Amino acid sequence: LENDSTITRALNIYASLTNTRICICGGDGTVGWVLSHLVDTFPALQNPPASILPLGTGNDLSRVLCWGYQYASEQLLKTLLQIPQAHPMVLDRWKIHIETLDTNSSNDESLNRHRSFFSFIDHPKFIQNADQPIYENHHTPINMFFFNYISFGLDAAVVLDFHARRTRDPSKFTSPLKNKLIFIKESRKYFNEFAFGVAWNLSSYIRLICDDQDMTESIRHCHSLVLLNTRGFGAGTHPWGGTSVNTVPSQTIDHSDDESSNHEVAHSIINHFEAQNFGDEKIEVLGLNTMQMALIHIGFRGTRIAQCRQVRIELNHPMPAHMDGEAFYLARSTAINITHAGQVMVLRNDNR
Repeated sequence: LENDSTITRALNIYASLTNTRICICGGDGTVGWVLSHLVDTFPALQNPPASILPLGTGNDLSRVLCWGYQYASEQLLKTLLQIPQAHPMVLDRWKIHIETLDTNSSNDESLNRHRSFFSFIDHPKFIQNADQPIYENHHTPINMFFFNYISFGLDAAVVLDFHARRTRDPSKFTSPLKNKLIFIKESRKYFNEFAFGVAWNLSSYIRLICDDQDMTESIRHCHSLVLLNTRGFGAGTHPWGGTSVNTVPSQTIDHSDDESSNHEVAHSIINHFEAQNFGDEKIEVLGLNTMQMALIHIGFRGTRIAQCRQVRIELNHPMPAHMDGEAFYLARSTAINITHAGQVMVLRNDNR
């Protein structure tokens, strides 16, 4: 697949067939690209449901939908035979809209009130080095939609450095194992940020608004901000914790009260957490400190902040971001508005 037109041509070949099912071969970025095209091409929830053959590094959506964490050629036939038996499910899509903020002197004053008493320590490296040449080709996201997650801060900085290095020299990234070793090497560049996490936090650089409520105080001790649609993040971790209704057979969804539910009292959404559901038109917002960034890999969870229908993130400093496997760098004085943007039918493999 080279562009949207090649996806359209591939779909048109089988347009006359009934009960068509799709298998998308690729990583999270490729899978999201094809799914987004399905949302835009077909009437609501009328697309051929899609399965996944994981070819990327993280493969988070493939893990969530039980198609595996890594491609194995000896499993190809078994996977193809499981696709007709897979269970159709509804998956939300989310849109990011980036706008420029008006700058004024009060912005820096409002940020500095959150600075810790370690004021003699510099900003984290990804804030200081905003003009690095490696970021020149990564100032805009590849697309404006996501199905899995978007994150900001320290974890995104490591992913961005990894992504920039892979773009410069793709010949070194020839296997998942090599990719993971290089990723660990890139993360070592941020030793000070991890070791002295008590000296800085995201509330000095980000204003967080969930369903029109200012939640910036909730990230005062956090070094990464994560918005989750599915439960998977960071190559197989589950930082929201708890159960997900998507891990059991789904039930028919009644959308008759959607209009009224859109006007729920905001504090009830923020203070009461329901089981995750990647088809409920809500997104989970959580924070991670440096210790939690390590502990989520052994089953611990992050700091839950909100379950909401829209999020606004205002940046007063440059900030790396990571969205469905693709990293980019956002300029100072930028706002990111995140809203629901349709749904797509996908397949969960219950027989793996």
